[in-house]
Amino acid sequence: MLWGRSRREKTLVERFVAALNAHDVETLETLLTEDFTYIDSWREGVTGRDKVIAALRSLIAVDPDFGIEVDRMDWREPHVLMTGRVNSRQFGPNRRAVWQVLVRDGKIAEYQAWAEGGPPPMSRMLSPEHTRGMADRAAEKPELEEDEPGT
Repeated sequence: MLWGRSRREKTLVERFVAALNAHDVETLETLLTEDFTYIDSWREGVTGRDKVIAALRSLIAVDPDFGIEVDRMDWREPHVLMTGRVNSRQFGPNRRAVWQVLVRDGKIAEYQAWAEGGPPPMSRMLSPEHTRGMADRAAEKPELEEDEPGT
């Protein structure tokens, strides 16, 4: 039963990543819960699908090359965890990152990101009037186990 759930949630997150990289805001809107929360590397965030979508539209306008490359995806109940790279003309290319995604009732309810170096305060930059401190609910950066040699 858990395997089926993990597979469904990973598939949903793959659709989310594809829509994000295609800047397909309409598809993203259908994948997110109404109370969707984005949390950035600074443990600040924005809650509300419409507010986050407006911030995403701002990001695409200032950084049309923005996208993420997922190298690895794991499921650790209740989250889908990903490692990879953020590509951005505005904020620097090929920045290593870790993401944690929470799926609830077949939709993405929360997306938390951590990037290496001095990542910009994305929430504050893109939606300053809606940004809130999320330290009380933001997770610490998860560590994914390394693959064993030969796997």
